[in-house]
Amino acid sequence: MAEKVFISFHMDDRHAKELLVAQAKSDKFDLEFINYAVNEPFDNRWKTQCRERINQCSVVICLIGEKTYQREAVLWELNTAYDLGKKVFGIRIYRDKNHIVPLPLKQHNAKIILWNIPDIVKELEEV
Repeated sequence: MAEKVFISFHMDDRHAKELLVAQAKSDKFDLEFINYAVNEPFDNRWKTQCRERINQCSVVICLIGEKTYQREAVLWELNTAYDLGKKVFGIRIYRDKNHIVPLPLKQHNAKIILWNIPDIVKELEEV
């Protein structure tokens, strides 16, 4: 199962995105993330490229950290994913923190799970 997954995250939490991708490569899990990150300024060109990448994916994961809910780009990515009819769910980066869930996830009653690769795999298998 190599789902095309778009990972939405705040740049301050880049370490969590890299850890998730690394853990997914483990021999214990049949999981692979395609990197669709757009590392450019948040402008119309970025939005066009990002929209295309989200459209090519079957699911969008939002990594929820301390300031994720405030990031304009994350909110735009989530709203775009919903507009395109994609499955979206959130992963709490820190098990012992209850960081604010971004508004689009709340509005759509998205499933929010703790960081646990078997649970992530289960969510992806339900796409």
